[in-house]
Order: sequence, then C-alpha cells, then structure tokens
Amino acid sequence: MAYVIKLALALLTIFQKIEKSRHITLMMTGNTNFTSPNPSLNLMNTTTNQLEALALKAKEGTKSDTAAMRAKERELDILFKQLSAYVLGVANANGTTAEAVILSSGFDLRAKANRKTVLFSGKTTKRPGEIGLQHEGIERGSYEFRMCTDLTKALWETIYRGTRGRFLVTDLPAGAWYYFQGRTITADGTSEWSDVVAVYLIK
Repeated sequence: MAYVIKLALALLTIFQKIEKSRHITLMMTGNTNFTSPNPSLNLMNTTTNQLEALALKAKEGTKSDTAAMRAKERELDILFKQLSAYVLGVANANGTTAEAVILSSGFDLRAKANRKTVLFSGKTTKRPGEIGLQHEGIERGSYEFRMCTDLTKALWETIYRGTRGRFLVTDLPAGAWYYFQGRTITADGTSEWSDVVAVYLIK
C-alpha cells in the first residue's frame, strides 16, 4: 500500500498554517518514530512564531509589512514540504506500519490506491486516560478491537469482543501513543483488520 501526505497548503489561511505547524511540532516532539527531523522542529517553531508576529503586525501595518508576512509564509510552506518528505521517508522504511507512523506525525494522510475504507476511528474523551473507539455499523454480527503500544514489536492485545460498535478504553497512562485496529465477524466470515488508528494521550 502506497501512501502520500496531504498538505493542501493553498487551502489554508496563514493562521490555519500556524495552527497546523504547532500541532505537527507537538506530535513529533519526543516521538520515537522521528529521531532526527529534517528540517528541525526548532526551525519549524521559530519560523511559525515569526510568521505569527508578522501576520499580527500586517493587520494594521503597511504594504511592506504584508510583503514580509507573505515572504515568511512561503518559508513555512517550504518547511512543511521538506518535513512531510522526511516523514514519508521514515514511514516507507517501516513497511506495514507506514500508515501509523505518518498519523503519529500529525500530518494528514491520503492513500493513493482506491479501496473500500473500513470506518474505524479512535479519539480521546474528556476523561483522563480514556480513548473512545468506534467501528462502522453492521446489521448482524460482532466486533473485535485490538491494541498495542509498540508497532515495531506488533504485540497486539484483544481489548474487546462484542455486538456493540463502540468501546471505551480506560485507565491508560498519559504521555504515550496507543494503536488500535478493528474488524467485524458476520455470517459471511471475518473481515480484514482496519487500518491502524494512532492516538496520543497528552500529559
């Protein structure tokens, strides 16, 4: 399966780019998948902060202030493209875990190949240490969800079997990545496992 990172920078406002840059920097900081980001996360942070300052100044500033803002925006666009290329290179080197590696970076993912997507998702809730999982509904059958904390070892643990398509995983330590997959079991047989869903619990 070949993957590409979706940037869509032309569709983002300057402040959306600033938010996106900070989200990616947060996701990649301390992420063991990315030991030597290129460009560095410090450079991403510095350029993002500079762009924010210039954007705020340009609101009430002169044409030269706007020009400076646009120049800095182009710098950040280049950094986005360079960093996404680095993430994709790391992901491709990880074979079957490529999708989870990309998602763990904070970048958006788009698959090249057309295929039926299994709607399985996971996200944090308002309660500490809790992640909610949800699988698309089926008319008759059951669901199975599994979890692991280290994709390089792929030590999957079944955490749910039942007829409901939703499940809450609780009492998880914060400051760590958690990876999930789901599948269905019907009279027609057992489905393939879904794509890996990666969720980070912030401390």
